[in-house]
Amino acid sequence: MYLHHKAKVRVKLGKLYVDGLGIFEGETIGSDVFKTGELVFTTSPSGYIKSITDPSYTGQILVFSFPYIGSYGLKEKGESERPRVSGVVINYVPERYKDDLSSYLERWGIPGLITKDTRKIVDYIRTSGNRLASFGRQEFVDPYVLDLVSENIRHKGNKDGNLLLIDLGYKGNILNFLDWAKVAIVPYTLFKLKDAWKYDGILISNGPGDPSHPSLSPFVREIRQLIGKKPILGICLGHQLLSLSLGMKTKKMKFGHRSINHPVKDVTSDRIGITTHNHGFTVQFESGHGAEERYISMNDGSNEGLEGRKFLTTQFHPEGGPGPADELGVFNEFRRIVHEG
Repeated sequence: MYLHHKAKVRVKLGKLYVDGLGIFEGETIGSDVFKTGELVFTTSPSGYIKSITDPSYTGQILVFSFPYIGSYGLKEKGESERPRVSGVVINYVPERYKDDLSSYLERWGIPGLITKDTRKIVDYIRTSGNRLASFGRQEFVDPYVLDLVSENIRHKGNKDGNLLLIDLGYKGNILNFLDWAKVAIVPYTLFKLKDAWKYDGILISNGPGDPSHPSLSPFVREIRQLIGKKPILGICLGHQLLSLSLGMKTKKMKFGHRSINHPVKDVTSDRIGITTHNHGFTVQFESGHGAEERYISMNDGSNEGLEGRKFLTTQFHPEGGPGPADELGVFNEFRRIVHEG
């Protein structure tokens, strides 16, 4: 269906189907295809290309609650080489950049909808929790039954280096904070425990999906054998998997943390930083597992990181991308742990 504006511009109309809420109509951008996923929202006013390309958004339809998206076009380096979201929902895109954004999404088979109802959708998510949604037709598939991490393995790996980044769907900006090392990158599916000992330190990356997914269980067991023996930094999913390896549990959050303005407290120094978040699961911290609680959310008190013998983890994203530079000294501390051996 098309709508003709007074300026004779043909606007194609489309629909977003939301489980439990109904159907939302608006202007279609991107690809006119069927896509389904978990409906989530971010309050970020900028960094929209970085958000769209963030591997942690795999399997999710992203609603931008900020009412004006697209003010600087596509002039932003993404967190990976292509969009990772299942779709986008936006309130307004300026006309001068709308075609560019639409073409970009279409090139990668990603649907989008421009609708004035973004606030209603976000309010519903905050009240009822995340729900499934779809473009194209009313059919919903829970993305968490899928192996979302394996969808984000970017290459076959490069084992040459003194610091190992284990790829679970890592954000490109992480590498900008590791310029003090020669970084080897190995997908978690190709990681071999016997190879870990040749590296000075290990970074377990962020990534999408449920940390308790069965496909990740063998890797969790391997992490357990490295704790206390090799310097480790775990970020986001990496934090969750290390926590599971210690015997803690994770749980699904009502609507998660996704934005660039979340206050986090370092309990060892009482320092507070404004940080980037993108997670829908949280660690249920328990003492007595060989770790101390290092960071907590100032919004809801949820766990934001651990520390222990030769390891440090963060639920938040110290690398930003998008977001502020309040990384609370995480990478400098990891560097110190690595140099101490």
